[in-house]
Amino acid sequence: MHCCDVILYVRLTNEYYARDISKKRKIVNKLKGNSGVPLSPPPYGYVKNPDDPRFWVVDPEAAEIVRRIYQMALDGYGLAETAAALERDGICNPTYYWRSKGTNRGGLKSTVEPTKWGHTTIKKILTTQEYCGDVINFKTFSKSYKVKKRIETPEENRAVFLNVHESIIDRPTWEKVQNLKKGTRRKRPTVTQEPSVFSGVLKCPECGGNLNFHFNQGNHDIKFFSCQNHNSGLRKCSKTHYIRVEFLEQVVLYEVNRLACFANEYEDDFLKAIMGQSAKVADNDRARKQRELDGLLARDKELDVLFEKIYEDNVNQKISDTRFAKMSQRYEQEQGENAKKIKALRLELKKSEGQRMDVDTFLATVRRYTNATQITRRMVAELIDHIDVYHAEKKDSVITQHITIYYNCIGAFAVPDRRNIPAAQITMGTRKGVAVSYSPDKTA
Repeated sequence: MHCCDVILYVRLTNEYYARDISKKRKIVNKLKGNSGVPLSPPPYGYVKNPDDPRFWVVDPEAAEIVRRIYQMALDGYGLAETAAALERDGICNPTYYWRSKGTNRGGLKSTVEPTKWGHTTIKKILTTQEYCGDVINFKTFSKSYKVKKRIETPEENRAVFLNVHESIIDRPTWEKVQNLKKGTRRKRPTVTQEPSVFSGVLKCPECGGNLNFHFNQGNHDIKFFSCQNHNSGLRKCSKTHYIRVEFLEQVVLYEVNRLACFANEYEDDFLKAIMGQSAKVADNDRARKQRELDGLLARDKELDVLFEKIYEDNVNQKISDTRFAKMSQRYEQEQGENAKKIKALRLELKKSEGQRMDVDTFLATVRRYTNATQITRRMVAELIDHIDVYHAEKKDSVITQHITIYYNCIGAFAVPDRRNIPAAQITMGTRKGVAVSYSPDKTA
């Protein structure tokens, strides 16, 4: 046997051996994961069960911190604010907490101070479904043992087991926090140190982008929102969609009071109206999102086939390792981007289904804000999905601003004019002496 033949034989032997070991490991993990046994170590707040190390039990000390983080999120605190509060109170971050308990966790060793909390740590805690008592296996996967990079698994391919261990956060609270955190929160201005309750909630109906929070440089008491894409340099949006925070607060408070009054005075009509509205909104939205999801899933399967083909070609030396690495990286990048979109669409579809079934909860929530006198973070989070802000239009020295409020569960809803339901014309003067008036529901 020639030397080159020996090298080729050794290479092929090693290749098949490594592939065989990888397949066996995957089979073992698949059997274990599909039986409901957690494949990952317990997250912060849980420890392995002393009686059965395969499962988890609540760690009371860490669980209390997890509950505090969720409560702060419900109260409107951002990631930086939460991290700063924990550091100020001398709470050890998860890495040092595990280390103090003698628990060895893999990954890079933290070099920051024991009480220093990062934004990503807070965000991960606020998005971990396992705190509801669930086990979620097969969150990520690798295309082959040759590729170290892990790819996020589409939601439909994960193994989810509900209520396996004791929950730290009840499911309704967890869902509320996910809804609250889905919007992009703009960093608070350092001058005023006052965040807006509407950050991440206001949308531009022209380009679909968020409205960002600002304050007037000459007068910091003047706070306003404007479309993020108007002054981005790319000019994706043709207008500013400017709106004063003070004016917006008056409008939203007015509409919430009308909604609560309608729910209390005409409960049967309210339930009938919002049930029909909820079904209509959900059906239209689900149809659009389902079409988009189907297209992404089809492309995902196509990429799987393409990857398997180049993998076999590489094993059979039809393409070089360098070529394989480049092609697989391109496929993985596209599939990774699609996986994020698929996950987002799955969550949105799941949420819309839950909204249609949760009308009674929405009614109870609305009633809690009867005779409300001010807008709070929790009110916005519990009642409002988003608000479309149209660009103001000027006519006869009066600027009319159209606003559409999309409520959780029912979408846009115009409260009918009925006896005992408050009605008022909301008008606010501007620095230039021009009156701005409110006009509800341009889309109604």
